[in-house]
Amino acid sequence: MYVGFKVEKNKPYLIVGQGLAGTILAHHFLEAQIPFEIWDASPTYFTSSHAAGGIFNPVTGRKLEKTWLAEELFDYLPDFYTRLQETLQASFFHPMPLFRPFAHAEMRTWLEERKAQIDHDYLEWTPEGVWIKEAGWVDASILVRVSQMYFRQLGIFQSREYVSSHAFGRVIFCEGFHGQQNPLWAKLPFLPAKGELMIFESDQPSKDYILSKNGFVLPLTVNQFKVGATYRWGEFSPAETADAQDELQQKLLSMGVDSYTRLSTRVGVRPATQDRRPFIGMHPHEPVGIFNGFGSKGVSLIPFFARAFVREIQGLEELPFEVSIQRFSHLFSP
Repeated sequence: MYVGFKVEKNKPYLIVGQGLAGTILAHHFLEAQIPFEIWDASPTYFTSSHAAGGIFNPVTGRKLEKTWLAEELFDYLPDFYTRLQETLQASFFHPMPLFRPFAHAEMRTWLEERKAQIDHDYLEWTPEGVWIKEAGWVDASILVRVSQMYFRQLGIFQSREYVSSHAFGRVIFCEGFHGQQNPLWAKLPFLPAKGELMIFESDQPSKDYILSKNGFVLPLTVNQFKVGATYRWGEFSPAETADAQDELQQKLLSMGVDSYTRLSTRVGVRPATQDRRPFIGMHPHEPVGIFNGFGSKGVSLIPFFARAFVREIQGLEELPFEVSIQRFSHLFSP
């Protein structure tokens, strides 16, 4: 339990939504001793957290570039998740090597010719491909589930939909892709993307690392894996789609997996944004805030920016402008 945290009757903050973003923000509120409640209506509004691939990876793109804010994110990420596992007495943080094989000989030649310009500490080159250091995955579903149990024990969680309430000084919305339906945030440039992945059983993939090749195969147990993920922008129901499942099967074949048993499918909608940067901050004219828009990199981005948001709330420092909703101040004109 967070040392010194007290449950108060009149709380200055309400967090709406207990997906991965709301959950991690809530843990930072607890660490900062900020009294709050957290409400969630997940039986009504499905979230992407339970269908997330959960991979954290400091390298992105075909040029093997360091991801945005790689050093800052990955300096904080392992410590945060390790401490949170200890607090919750659960296992959900899984550091694991990630291997990116060269797609073909031409790509290997193209990258090796540019190795001097693109090489950095996160890469380990081999003749077959590149190993990515400091990668791994977070089981977001377990993290969210055990956190809810923990919040219930503290008496700060309610399973309910948000309705206007005067019992709180400020309300922070962590609604995932549903945020675009909230009139407060409807003008923000969301770009949600539906994704599907498959849980399967096989003895073909390696259980020792994540394989990344136009998709990923991630080991869950000795012989269970998940493959992902797909991207769709026109339909956001929780139902799986035939074309996405066909795409996942093709991904498996391209990664050398042709003998497997499909166990289940997970479907979610990533809360992505048009400029690929989160929406964080307090509304300029209302006592409400938003913590949203982390897209497919939520497990990497959310801890770092939850800490930054809390520090802004405490008056210790301002959020970077590129993630603050102040960059859209023209959309909130009274």
